[in-house]
Amino acid sequence: MTAQTADDIINKNIAAMGGMDKLNSIKTIYEEDSLSISGVKLPVKTWMIDKKSMRAEFSFSGMTGFSILRTDSGWNFAPFQGQTSPEPSTADEVKKGQQELSVTDAFVNYKQKGYQVTYEGMDDAQGSQAYKLKVTISDNISKTYYIDPDTYYVIQVKTKATVNGKTAETTETLSDYKKTTDGYIFPMESNSEQGDVKTYVIKVNPPIDNSIFSPTVKIAAK
Repeated sequence: MTAQTADDIINKNIAAMGGMDKLNSIKTIYEEDSLSISGVKLPVKTWMIDKKSMRAEFSFSGMTGFSILRTDSGWNFAPFQGQTSPEPSTADEVKKGQQELSVTDAFVNYKQKGYQVTYEGMDDAQGSQAYKLKVTISDNISKTYYIDPDTYYVIQVKTKATVNGKTAETTETLSDYKKTTDGYIFPMESNSEQGDVKTYVIKVNPPIDNSIFSPTVKIAAK
């Protein structure tokens, strides 16, 4: 039996997700989710342009807040927490968030992104053994991916990041992978310290107007 390498595992994950051409064809994404926090469900809508910008809107108590991230800036607005206007993100927050602008996992095209990937053997994830890949994104950010050896889907991601002088670690589990009508594969459920997310609508490559990534723009309810 030939020993696995990081690239072996990555290539099999890419194949399981539809292949590199399919992944590289994703330029924009729109999705609708339900975020559950302490028993409270919040509807969330997200618009994303690959490697450029992202906007997430969430509603609570009749008010709508948002989080915007671009390559050079970001804003957060939570009126239900007493904010009266959008607050700009710090330079550290914007820098940390850049890897979240990619529509694919950090290890996909990792060499072009300038990341380092290390295969760290098998480890436990969700009660079963999984391949463990550590992706070093920068001196302050790393992600560890756990990949199911049967399906080659990512089932868990641990992120360690130092932002504004504080180091935090988060764990996200991914499940219920499904294929869209146009052949793209996504996990439809995730769980983390921030809450549980169920995805109900996901559209690949819809037209998205760049103007929505401004904190002064309000998006009409659909």
